Amino acid sequence: MITLIIGLIIWIVCLVLNIKIAQNKNRSVAAWVVLSVFFSWIVLIINLCLPPKQA
Repeated sequence: MITLIIGLIIWIVCLVLNIKIAQNKNRSVAAWVVLSVFFSWIVLIINLCLPPKQA
């Protein structure tokens, strides 16, 4: 049970971080949220590595 709770907390933290990073890099927040729902920490690493999108 405790493992499930810790996993859920990590998943929510990754989701929130992906939203913040996508906003700061001028990327589609909705797309990153959908990706983050399925591949939370992997998408976080990819999102961190990508350069900001030019406006």
